[in-house]
Amino acid sequence: MNIHFQEELKTELDRFLTAQESRFDSDNTLKIDLHCHDYNSDVPDELIGRILRVPETWVSSERLIEELEKNGCDALTITNHNNARSCYIQQDRGVDVLTAAEFSCLVPDFNIGIHVLTYGFTPEQEVRLNKLRKNIYSFQEYARQHNIPTVWAHPLYHYSVKKMPPKEFFDKMLLLFERFETLNGQRDSWQNMLVREWTGQVNNEIIDLYAKKFGIDPTVYCVNPYKKSLTGGSDSHTGIFAGLTGSYLYLPDLQNRLKTTARSALALEAIRSGDIAPFGAHQNTEKLTITFLNYVCQIALNYRDPGLVRMLLHKGDMQDKIISLFASNVFSEVQKHKVTMSFVRLFYNCMMGEKPPFFKKLLLPSHYRPVFDEAVKIAEAGGENMDAEYYRSILSINSQINRLLAERLAGKIANLHIEEKTGKLSLESVIEDLELPSSIRYYVDRKENGASIDISKFLDGLSFPFFASLFILAAHFTSAKTMFNTRPFLRKFSRQLGKFEPPKRILWLTDTFGDKNGVSMFLQQMHRQIKERSLPIDIITCSSTVQPDSNLIALKPVSEFEIPFYREQNICIPNFVELHNLFLKGEYDRIICSTEGIMGMCALYLKHAYSVEASFYMHTDWLMFARKVLNITGHNLDRVRRLLRFFYKSFDRVLVLNSDQKKWLTGRDMNLAPESVCQTAHWANPCFSPHKKDSMEMFGLKNGEHVLLYAGRVSVEKGVLELPDIYRKVKTALKNVRIVIAGNGPAQEQLRKEIPDGIFIDWVEQSKLSAVYSSADLLLLPSKFDTFCNAVLEALSCGLPVVAYNSKGPKDIIINGQCGYLVGSMNEMAAKTVQYLQSDTKTLFRTAAVERAKNYDAEIIISKLLDSVGMNDEC
Repeated sequence: MNIHFQEELKTELDRFLTAQESRFDSDNTLKIDLHCHDYNSDVPDELIGRILRVPETWVSSERLIEELEKNGCDALTITNHNNARSCYIQQDRGVDVLTAAEFSCLVPDFNIGIHVLTYGFTPEQEVRLNKLRKNIYSFQEYARQHNIPTVWAHPLYHYSVKKMPPKEFFDKMLLLFERFETLNGQRDSWQNMLVREWTGQVNNEIIDLYAKKFGIDPTVYCVNPYKKSLTGGSDSHTGIFAGLTGSYLYLPDLQNRLKTTARSALALEAIRSGDIAPFGAHQNTEKLTITFLNYVCQIALNYRDPGLVRMLLHKGDMQDKIISLFASNVFSEVQKHKVTMSFVRLFYNCMMGEKPPFFKKLLLPSHYRPVFDEAVKIAEAGGENMDAEYYRSILSINSQINRLLAERLAGKIANLHIEEKTGKLSLESVIEDLELPSSIRYYVDRKENGASIDISKFLDGLSFPFFASLFILAAHFTSAKTMFNTRPFLRKFSRQLGKFEPPKRILWLTDTFGDKNGVSMFLQQMHRQIKERSLPIDIITCSSTVQPDSNLIALKPVSEFEIPFYREQNICIPNFVELHNLFLKGEYDRIICSTEGIMGMCALYLKHAYSVEASFYMHTDWLMFARKVLNITGHNLDRVRRLLRFFYKSFDRVLVLNSDQKKWLTGRDMNLAPESVCQTAHWANPCFSPHKKDSMEMFGLKNGEHVLLYAGRVSVEKGVLELPDIYRKVKTALKNVRIVIAGNGPAQEQLRKEIPDGIFIDWVEQSKLSAVYSSADLLLLPSKFDTFCNAVLEALSCGLPVVAYNSKGPKDIIINGQCGYLVGSMNEMAAKTVQYLQSDTKTLFRTAAVERAKNYDAEIIISKLLDSVGMNDEC
């Protein structure tokens, strides 16, 4: 199992960079960043940026040039989107800048947008290039005719309309371009090294083959179609990392030529000749995260409301407009908070290298001073490890802000006196309050909304830590999304090249692991199987009590609280940035999630951030739980169903444990695609096997007495309140019968009252439960709630037949009349129990039970599970 993919990439990159650096004599090279932006990149390619009417950066040309020169560049260019305005302005001011732009071009036969870096054109030629950029063939032909060199920027980061580009697209582009940006400072090393490997595999025969295949004469577009040059550029939009990635341009007798020729003219000459060697460093998401955090600060400082009507009428789907509306409101709200804005300004200035005066720290409250100190460290950072120093400070700031937010939030919640109010509220009313009124007056008239909580007072003191935490998380999300939005394509591209294919690894998220419930018990078994079989899976939970282990990650919560309506499971909030980075460092490429809580939301966050497949493992029928336990009915039950539908549809697939679930999810109420719902199963722990029956030792009963057993959580949704009636009916027919309740839960005291002669043995560890099953005569399962019911499989493994309702999990496991009975009512359950206890087929049933349990083999089930989530796919 390869879990060091990034290290392999770094090693290959270092070899490449060493080879490139040694190609040319340093005395005869210019150092230039061939891809950087300033404030004139004012129309972003991303639709949401255009809806919000924000430029790609507000950085001035002067600031950009200052950073380029500080980082050693001795030749200059600025490559703004679809215009060279900044180049012309600087040239008019006497600055020696090579005219350039990054044109957004369309490949019409594939309907794919690409970016083309273009150098050395005139203002008149720029007008013509902008007209031709809607057709890359016309664009490249014109550039070739006028000796205008072009570079295909970040070739593996494309702008496909609906689908990933086919191999033929890249084959064809090899005929159109001579130069390829191999090192892009805003892309990770995986993309960069794939470009290097792809172009490195091209030879004259391949070019001739593709020319014949597509009927293209490559000399129409290339001066020398057989020579492929590699370039580098920072793609900096903030100025922070400008010049740290770029290109060495080789020019013989450079020192003498500099006496008579401008550097920009020499740079253009070298680009035309293709005498270029890229330079840079290993790239991951840290640098891009810093860039986006800087950009978020720029937006907060400069944002202007684009207008609701403009948003609604702008092109784009509803999701784009909702995201834009949300973002617009966030930035507008931030600008209203002086403390937040002062810190935004502080962070931005520090990222741009401006150290704040010390007296500002003295004016801050004590709890903000550690944040100030870390911001100062950012301003002082520099050198080769500047990005690492920046990022360490950002993580430290995030941790401090999260702690501050958690402390303040806990205090605010305590002051709401929820404990007192929940006695007056029903869960029905809470669900109704989740609905947002459609009346605009509700949001503008405080008297109209009649809120029981003063929102303004509640948010007082939370704004800065909340928005700061949100900005840092948003920067992480956006950087990962930008880096990995083409992940499925990159994996396929890697496989086609036979190089740099990343490992397949699963991160399995859950809110519960060490608890005494069915989900935890299954995941503990899964964890044992993962370790025994060395499976490429790690389970992760957020808990203050679970101890980490091999293949088990336990994140410490930044906040933990109890829900008044469901006190048996604490809600633990992880540090989202910690989880975000853990996913990257663990080199996971897919997700399974077992719970619908906070970790379910984390799973969806990671799915969209890293563009990975996410599967949901459905353990619980929450709709029935809502109806049976929480007593939710009518329209509110429909609201619960719709929330569940939205949640499950957000995943690529749902793994279910019984045929009823599959039918429900693919039916009209939930409407999931049949191919996205896969049935799986549990297996019994190997400790469950037949033992010698000993009712006396286990229960203190004479061996001649019949023993009915219930094993599991003693709660209403498990149907345990039906046990007293069933037991009484059985005792009417058979006198020598006793019932044993193994487990605990909220309904235990009521059962003790209604079954005074019942034997209650509380929770039993799995290692001892096998003897309990073996010493009973029949397992009663009155639950219609269980999606699988491990107790059935455990009992059968021990040779104990089961009587259960003909629903959900049990009906898929029990073979009626062979290893147990499937019934439709309490009366039938009691009747079948009596029938079995009076029969002479007990031995046959016990033997059949053991044989049936053998069908649920862990190796087979896990193998099929891995197939379902694509771990065994080779295509």
